[in-house]
Parts: sequence; structure tokens; C-alpha cells
Amino acid sequence: MRVSFDWLKDYVDIPISPGVLAERLTMAGLEVTSLTRLDQDTILEIEVTPNRTDCLSITGIAREVAAITDKKLKVPRPPSFRGASGLSLPIQIRAKSLCRRYVGRVIKNVKVGPSPAWLIRRLEVMGVRPVNNIVDITNFCLLEFGQPLHAFDLDKLQGRRIIVRAACEGEQIVTIDGVRRDLDPTVLVIADKFSPRAIAGIMGGENSEVSDTTTAILLESAYFDPLSIHNTSRRLGLASQSSYRFERGVDLEGVYPASLRATELIKRLAGKSPKAVTVGRLIDKGKKRGRVNKVCLRYAKAGEVLGVEVPPAQIREILRNLQFSIVRNSKESLTVSVPSFRSDITREADLIEETSRLYGYDKIPLNLSRLMPNLSYAGGHKLFSEATYSAVRQILSSLGLNEIMTYSLISRQALRKLDVSGDNIITVKNPLSYEQEILRPTLLAGMLNALLTNINRKNTNLKLFELSRIYLKAGRACTKEVTNLCIGIAGKKSDNWMRKSDEYCFFDLKGIVEILLNKLGVENFRFSRGQPLDFVQDGSKDGEPVEPFPAFIPGRCAAVMLGEDNFGFLGEVKREILERFDISCPVYACKLQLHKLLAHIRREKRFVPLVRFPSIYRDISLIVPQEVDSEQIVSLVNKFGRDLVAKVTLFDQYFGEQIPSGFRGLSFSIEYCSVERTLTAAEVDKLHTQVRQALSRELAAQVR
Repeated sequence: MRVSFDWLKDYVDIPISPGVLAERLTMAGLEVTSLTRLDQDTILEIEVTPNRTDCLSITGIAREVAAITDKKLKVPRPPSFRGASGLSLPIQIRAKSLCRRYVGRVIKNVKVGPSPAWLIRRLEVMGVRPVNNIVDITNFCLLEFGQPLHAFDLDKLQGRRIIVRAACEGEQIVTIDGVRRDLDPTVLVIADKFSPRAIAGIMGGENSEVSDTTTAILLESAYFDPLSIHNTSRRLGLASQSSYRFERGVDLEGVYPASLRATELIKRLAGKSPKAVTVGRLIDKGKKRGRVNKVCLRYAKAGEVLGVEVPPAQIREILRNLQFSIVRNSKESLTVSVPSFRSDITREADLIEETSRLYGYDKIPLNLSRLMPNLSYAGGHKLFSEATYSAVRQILSSLGLNEIMTYSLISRQALRKLDVSGDNIITVKNPLSYEQEILRPTLLAGMLNALLTNINRKNTNLKLFELSRIYLKAGRACTKEVTNLCIGIAGKKSDNWMRKSDEYCFFDLKGIVEILLNKLGVENFRFSRGQPLDFVQDGSKDGEPVEPFPAFIPGRCAAVMLGEDNFGFLGEVKREILERFDISCPVYACKLQLHKLLAHIRREKRFVPLVRFPSIYRDISLIVPQEVDSEQIVSLVNKFGRDLVAKVTLFDQYFGEQIPSGFRGLSFSIEYCSVERTLTAAEVDKLHTQVRQALSRELAAQVR
């Protein structure tokens, strides 16, 4: 919306420059997108959100400016006109649900002509083309109060009456833009005794518009149903300044003051003299007032939401400046009466928002813990923050994965295909179909179905993920919803000019998980070899419900661990399970419990300087029992190497005649380094010997 800085000063003594005002309005929630110098004036282009219809007027913006600058608002208060009792027109509202209020007034002895220079200037800086004094006054009042008005030529109304009704089938009207438009019963019209004279709230008709010969008018100010205006405007492809405001909802109690203001200006500007213009009796049909909305605000709740304690006295002052009336006040809370023009204020959260934007967002301290809110959902689980959801999606998308969304309801047959027990699942009473009878306890069923759908459509090289909730039992009568991430990959990697593509494998999936956790800032995680059922089983463990997940091939899966706690699994899906889903290629899947992961995310990035001292490398080759995995060896090397082991890398695994049955050969490269000094070869040799002895003692490893 265009706003004249010079016009604003008629209503508020603004003590700051247009640039500073633009910045403060933006910080208060009314974004100023541009400032334009026009002669001696400055035009502010303001982005008004759909819920702030009160700001689609100069006085609405002036209210905000007065509250921001703590200045008094000077709103025009036109005088009431008793009017001649014999000068009126019958008004009938037949479509009462679509027209809640209609105010009409007959005004005679007007002289239509050019508007005065000041009025023309006001309209032009707001981007409105001047027409004549009557039309210009209605447009001026629309811009000033946000209330659309319309003037009919009284002598062109047949039958001397106004009827607000739905159009009849087959009726037509030529609007003031010269276009003939077909009407139907969904269109609300303003009609006389015989035919429509205007499309209500949108545009008047050519057959009743004010012209140079007009001497008497009917001045209309009304409240029309927003949805009706919206639908009619879209159906007819016809929009106007009036429809823009009506379809967002005008102030029911602003209908009457706008009519008074226009009447005052017409008497001043549309006659030989103010006394020459004859004003008829005001006819006011419909509801005069809307329901008074009262909202309670708790001071403690405001502090909890904002993260800063705003003094109660300051909260009251802010709300008073915004024209709220305080009807009840106590030590703990206050109750306000919401002004009729603020239809967007309906609950406590709205009052807290009003307080915060006038208090100043810059005064609210940044609290990193609030970036990951400890919100309760479904009985106590932490709800993963939307910021983290977004980060997970962005990271996986950057790695070439596509997100899928599947139904929360699945069939019992899908669980049988996964070898999941049905003892502790949550069933739906009276399901619509057998395909939707169970709240899913795992995302894997949906993932496999999505893979199958793509494979059947010849889209065989797939990297997919789903971030959503699963539903688990926590006792006989309790259920919990927890947020999980499921990743599924199948097919081949992309070809390139250097080499042909390889099929995806376990380590491709493991790499995706490692990158995700590293980018999220999860530290000290590790992958532990084992069977999924070693960690997860039906039911609950330590009171925490867990997902049944017996879907991986033993020996081709791993648990994602933090300390002794696991929060996910990855591996190759069993061939027999894939056959039940009619999938013939290998599939590698991962499941992460994001609700558990939240507490381990590092919220701040930490700088680690480069080591200034050189490293010394030593290799070690071992023969170990096959049940000893490399993770155990790496852990033991780090333990006995103290802080001087920088990195342990497995670079070879071998079997052969020299390796006894039940054993395997593993070769590691160990990097020794100190962040404080240069290590000597003798010092490293001594430490390396201690490491070899520890491996032999603890793991029965033979050093080759």
C-alpha cells in the first residue's frame, strides 16, 4: 500500500524522518519495501499482510505510527447530520447473510465538478486518478478510513428504492468500465425496483454513475461478506480498490463514521456553499455492532514466550497505545476489549505478539536453547524443531536424495512382510479399509512400497528419504508419536565419462549417515556391528517404547551408537522381505530416531586449529578372531595411545593359508601427533609397543 508521509502528518506529529519511520515500521511488523521522493512528499510502499486489514488506510497506518512514536492520534471526527426527515429512500436487505450493514443517505443540490487542488494532490500521490468531486471524495474516504463508499445518481434509480439482493439468473449489468457482465444468483447486487445498479462491493453500473449533470446522489456505505466478494471478484475477473478491502474484511463499526466523513466533505466541496447542499436522513439497516471480543493475557505467559520479562505496566501502555481497552487488571493478568477494527486479535498469543513488536524485537535476547524448543507432544517425547527438520531435509537433498511422503496408516499384511510382530501395534477402530487399519510402527514399509513404485516405472537408481512420525505403544493404554528418519537406496550410482557406475552398497548408505550427523553437529557417534534384535525388540525397554525392526540381514547391518545408547540402524534389507514386496534388487535402508538425536546436536560450531607439529606414522598388522571387529581395535588403540593418537585407519583385511581358520588379518595405520610439541621417534616407538602389548593382552591379537 502507498502511504503519503505528508498525509500521515495530518494525524500524528511525527518526530522522526521518513527513513527512520520506515525502519521502525518494518521492525514493528509492517514492512516498508521502498521509499520514493515525490515533490515535497515521501511515499512509503508498505507490505500489508492479509490479516492486517486495519492497515489498508491512512488512519490505520497513523494508529501504528502513533503507537510506535508514543504520540497522540488525531483522527477526524466529522459532525453528525440530523438530515431532513422527508428526504430519504427505502432500503431493503434481502440477502442479510451477505450484507450485515447498509448505510444510505440522500444528498441533494450537489454540483459535480473538478475537485480542489489539495484533494487532487492527495489522490494522485496515492496512485488514484481524479474523476470529479463526488467520486474523488468517496475515494478519499476509502484511502483515509479503509471503508469503501459508492455514490449513485439518485435520479437514475427507478422506483425510488434500494434493494440488496442476489442477482437473478440471466441478469446483466454494464459496469462503469464499459464491460457488459453476466450475473447469476451467486452475485450480490445493489438494485432498484427493476434492475441491478451495482455489483455489491466491487463496482458500480454505468446506468447509475455520477455525471456532470447529477444534482442528487445516494451515498452508500456498507459491510459485505468477504467470502462472497472474493468469489464474485474471481468469477467475474473484476477487482477494485473496494473489493480488495471488502474481501479481507472491513470494520463493521467503521461503516457509519466513513459515511459521516464523506457527507461532511460533500457539503464543503460539492455545492455553491455548504448550506446549499441538502442532506437527507441517515438510513442504517442491519447490525450496528459486532461481537465484543475480550482476550486475557497472563504476564507470566508473555515472559515465557518472549524469553524476557516485559514489565506489566509497559504491557498495559503498549496495548492502550494500540487502542485496546483494559477491562480487567490483576497482578497476574489483564483482560482487554479488542477494538472492532482488529479482527485479527482473537487469543492470548496475538496479544503477546502485539506486545513483542511494540516492545521491540531487538530488545528480546537471543536464547539458543529456544531454537530447539522443549515442546511436549503425545505424552512427553521431545518434538524435533522445525529448524532441525529443515536442516535434515536440506542436507539430504544436497546429497542427491529425494524426499517421499507416505500414509501413516498401513495394513497388517505390510507388517507381516517385515516380520514385525503384531502384538504391540496400534489398530484403528472401524478402519475405512484393510489397507489402513494400523498406525505405522515403522517407516520401512512405506519406503519399500515407494521403491517398488519407482522401480516398476523404470526409475531404478534411487536414493530416497522420509522424515515423519511413527506410532508406538507405551503400556496398555498409552501411545507415543516419535519422529523418525528412514533412508532407502537401491540400484546404481550415476555413470560418468571416467568409469561405469557401480551398484550402491552398505558403505554408500553409511557415508550418507556420517555426513548427515557430522553436518548436524553430532559428536562421538560410532557404528557398532550386531543384530538389530540385540538392541530393539517389540514392546518397551526402560519404559521407552521402541520400534520393532528385525528387517536386516545379520552381519550386514550396524547400530548407530552414542556411548552405550543406540539411536538408529542401517543395513541391507533381508532378501526374503524384498521378495514379499516384489523387489528383486538389493536395498539398503537406515532408520534414525530423531527424537533421541536432538539432545546430542551441537548448537554452536567449534573451531579446532590446525596442528603445528609433524605427525609420525606406524603400521601394525594383526591376526584376530573373526568375532573381534575393527571398532574394538580402534577403541583400544585410542585408549592406550592416550592423547597422542590422532587417527587410526584400517587399510587392509586378508584371509589366506597363513591365517588360521576362524581368524582374519587386519592392518592399521596409526598417526601419532601432539598439539604441544614435536614427538621423537623413540617416544613414539615406546608408545607403539605399549599399544601392541595391549592388543595382545586384551583381544588375543597376534602381531605379525
